[in-house]
Formats: sequence, structure tokens, C-alpha cells
Amino acid sequence: MAVPTSAAPTLHPAPAVTPTTAAADDVAALRAELDALATEHVGDTTPGLMVAVVGPDGPLVLETWGEADPTTGTPLTPDSRTPVASVSKVVTSLTALTLHHEGLLDLDADIRDDLPVRDERATRTPVTGRHLLTHHAGLAESVLFHPDPADVDPTDLRRALEKHTPVLRDPSGIGLHYSPLHGHALLGLAIEDATGASFDEAVAQWVLDPVGATTADFHGPSDEPGDVALATRDGAGWRSTDWPPVAERPAAGLTWSARDAAALLHTLLDPDQDALPAAVVDEATTVAVRPAHGGGGHTQVFFESWRSEARVLEHAGANGLAWLALVPDAEIGVFTAVTTEDAAAADLTSQVLDTVAAWTVRTGLAPADPLPAGGRTAVTPDWAAAGQPVAPVGAFHQRLFGARGPELALRTLLGQVAVSADGDDLRLGDRTLAPTQTPGRWCDENGCVAGVEAEDGTVLLLLGDRGMLEQTLVPAPWWADQRLVVPAVAGTVVLAGVALVGAVRAAVRRRRGRTVATAVCRPAALGWSLGAVALTVVTPLYVLSPLLTGSTDWLPADGAAVWGLRVTTAAVLVLGAYWLVRAVARWRRLTTTTRRVAVVPAALVGLAMSGVLVTWALPMF
Repeated sequence: MAVPTSAAPTLHPAPAVTPTTAAADDVAALRAELDALATEHVGDTTPGLMVAVVGPDGPLVLETWGEADPTTGTPLTPDSRTPVASVSKVVTSLTALTLHHEGLLDLDADIRDDLPVRDERATRTPVTGRHLLTHHAGLAESVLFHPDPADVDPTDLRRALEKHTPVLRDPSGIGLHYSPLHGHALLGLAIEDATGASFDEAVAQWVLDPVGATTADFHGPSDEPGDVALATRDGAGWRSTDWPPVAERPAAGLTWSARDAAALLHTLLDPDQDALPAAVVDEATTVAVRPAHGGGGHTQVFFESWRSEARVLEHAGANGLAWLALVPDAEIGVFTAVTTEDAAAADLTSQVLDTVAAWTVRTGLAPADPLPAGGRTAVTPDWAAAGQPVAPVGAFHQRLFGARGPELALRTLLGQVAVSADGDDLRLGDRTLAPTQTPGRWCDENGCVAGVEAEDGTVLLLLGDRGMLEQTLVPAPWWADQRLVVPAVAGTVVLAGVALVGAVRAAVRRRRGRTVATAVCRPAALGWSLGAVALTVVTPLYVLSPLLTGSTDWLPADGAAVWGLRVTTAAVLVLGAYWLVRAVARWRRLTTTTRRVAVVPAALVGLAMSGVLVTWALPMF
């Protein structure tokens, strides 16, 4: 049963800890702010909330509110374990770095020699573990579709990766692009090869057990008594829901408690514990690479960002339903998570991070250190590529969505921007960005962008205001350029209207016994145009369905819906081809010059739209 919104949620604190890094009154004030947030949200947007705020001497706040399982009334405690999705990457990264510094794993070696990857890049430069750790490998990966083969054992990483081989498609070492699964799954396999142990055994031996996160594991969501049973809103109450399973567990399989998270954060804030090598802690908390836009970089473990004028190192899980973060200048760590998969609850965890960041500045634990208006100095290590600064003029689209199949529709219709020069300024959509003293960087009040040319000649648009998900845009090919696709869609809508009006008029005239003007083929024209319009609407809506519904489920890459889109596309193409053949055969029989002339633009629009639909129906992987 849900906790009433108007009632204060049940608080389940851990034993009190006397802080030495912050005044007791300041910690009490922070607790009050967090309790106010919990009172507002728990029972409304989420059944439960867990928060750990840690300093170099241990937890300052280690508390939970609400229920671990609202269907049974099981209380949420600091020892309740919950899945944290991509926060898993933090543990996998720390394991890889530890093994590297112990001499068991070479993160500077070319992964293509030992790991299952397919290289489709124009210039096939080496790709190393450093690229995987910092999301600079150039992997082409969908964040919405996933093969998720039923015949692959999720504990068999090599089989899972060989079954659906990761693809290197974009320039490596230049421009940060988030890899949700494949990058850290490859690191997980490298960890297995280096240790001769299973991934689960390796992370326990080298990270989880040494730091004291003794109840954490990568076995996926737990059904142990007292652990979190994820829930989703069901009318006025809650119902249980399943966390989507993935074969690439090193990227998204971690289950742990707030106490486990606090233990890991304590290790990162107090390297004198010697739970991890000092060099690993240093690499986890030092920006290793910062792209040319001068915004957030990456430490090989965390993404760099700014909250309430404090610099923060953070990693989100499940689009913000869980967070692990450090405020390095304050020597403060934060873990927070909710117990639902509902997207609305992500606002609460973000507010928790903002509250803690603002608190560190207000209390003087951290100096105000906002991101400068012109960005920060780029950081380019030896393994990365700086690229040549250029003006990124042209059409660019996101790599967040796939470059093939139904996702290409989103790249074109929702994820594409046109960049043009306006004197020394750049115009990006409705933004006007002014040049800075840093070559190849332009800024406005919303942030900075940069243009870089990779070794293979590809010009990349780097955006500094996209956080961890999407910073690198690639040139849009002509068949996906809005300047082709949008007119083709608009023309198809016009043709559908003309065909519909023509068919209705012809039916009325026949019913009245009047002569009907000769047309190419009204049924084919009507079927093609209406089918093409329907595909234009249905395809992007289907791909967007997880985001629109707030679901964390993957879309099946070869599921019935995708095949339905392909079969419908084939039927529409057959109708279009039939109409075109009839148009050639009957052109001279058309009764007026106007009808004959109209056939030409109709055919051109039809050919353009058919080409667009073909690219949206192609296999994705």
C-alpha cells in the first residue's frame, strides 16, 4: 500500500555517525532538507528513497524513506539492495583500473586483438581500454533497441558479445559518446580474460570485498527478503514490475545497498584505507579527457558536470533513477536511488544531488566553481585525438539513436541540427554562438560547441550542454538530411490529401452518373500516400514509445513490431511501383495537360519518400 502523499514517510536511518568533515549543525540542516524532499515525493512519485552522503571519515547521512516493497509493506532500510543499472559501470571501471595497476590488464593495448568487435571505420586506428572507459571508442550502439537473444546465457560474456558483435563505426578517441552496454561489457570480458575468473568473482575480489561493499553483486535484481521489489504506479497504488534483463551485465547488472554505496564512496574519499590502489583512486577522481567544447569531461569512472556552482563527478543509472556522485572539492560523496522504474521519480534523485551540491558550497566545504561561460581547457591525453579545429557547418545528427532502421527516423526528425556560418558566429537552430579565444569553439548562454576534424576527414560537432548521454553529432548523409526528408514527407502529405479528395470526388461523380476524368490509378495513389503517411507517423512513435511511457524496457530489434513496419513498407513500395508503371503507361491518356504535368512532381515525391522509407526499414545491426 502506498504511503499517503500528505503523510511523512517512514525514516529508516543507519546508526548515527559523528562527522568531522562538516559541522554537526550543518549536517542536521542537510538532513532536514533531504527529509523535506522525501516527504514531498515518497508515496507519490516513488515508494521509497535511499540516500547516502559520505565524507572522508565515513557516512554523514545514511538514511532511507518509505518501502522496499509497497505490495507487502516491507520497509526500506540502508541494507535493502536495489538494482542501479548504469551505476554498475563505476564498479566495472574501478575493477579494470585496479587490474591495470596490478599488472594483470593492459588498458593501453588494442582491444581489437583479443575482444569481439567489428571495425567498420574508414580509418582503423587502435582502440584501447581507455577509449572504452571514457566512451571515446566510436561504438555504434542503440539506446532503445536491443537484440537480447534468448539463447545467450547472461553469465557467458564472450558468447553474448560474439552473438551480437559490437561495431566500431565512428572515429575513435575524439568526442565523447555514451555507450550504454557494449563498452563496459567488453571491459568485463577483458577482466575475465585477465584474471581467469568469472566477472562476478573478479569484481568481488578486486573491488567489492576490499572496499566493504560485501552484499553487492552483479546477479541482477534480487528477490531476497528485505531487498527492493521495483514498483510502478498503478492508479492510486503500486504494482510490482520487472527490471529489464541484459546480457551485458558489467554495464548494468549491479545490485547493492545504500550501505554498500557508502563504503565505496568512503574508499574514494579516503585513499589511506588502501582498499584500492592510490593510483586507481586518483584516476577515478581526476578528469582524464575533456572534449574540445570545454564542458564536462570524464575521469575514466565518472562524468564531470556542474550543479549549484559546484563541480561534480557523477554517474547515473536508468536515466537518473539512481546516482553515484562525488563533489571532489568538498570531499563529499553521494548515492541516491528510488525504488520505481517510473521516469517521474528521476526528478527526486536529481534534486537530492542538487541539494547536496548546494549545501557543500553554502557551508564552505567546496568553493563556488561554476563552469566558465567560455568553457574550460580541453584535456587530451596521449591515447585521445585532439582533431583539427574547424567550423562545423552543415547538417549533423545525434549518435544517440541508431544510424539504421527505424531509429534513423529519430536521427532525422528529432535529433538533427543545421549549422551555418553568420560572419564569425555560428547559427545552430535558433541559437547564435560567438567565437571564443579557443580555436574551433563557439559559445552562448546555454553552453559551448566545438567543431573538430577527425583523422579520416569526418567533421564532428561536439556539444558541451548534453551531459553524459550525447555530446558528439556526426554529419547527416544526404538520404537522412532534413532538407530531403522533410520536403518528401510534406509532399507525401499533400499527395495523400489530393488522392483522398480525388477519390471522393470520383466516387460522387460516379454515383451521380457523371463522367470521371482519367487518372493514373486512384486506388494505388491513395493506398501508397496514406500508407507512407502512416509509416511516417508510426515509425518514430514506436521507437519513442519507451521514452513516452517512461519504461526502462528495451525494444526488440527483431520483434513483431519491427517486422510489421518492414512488411508494411514493402507493401507501400509495391503500390508505389505499380502506380509509377501505370503512370508511364497511361501518361498520354490523361485528359488534361495539368494532369500530365502533375504526374512528374508526384513521381519525384514518391521516389524520394520511398527511398526514405527504405532506409527506415533496413536491418539495424
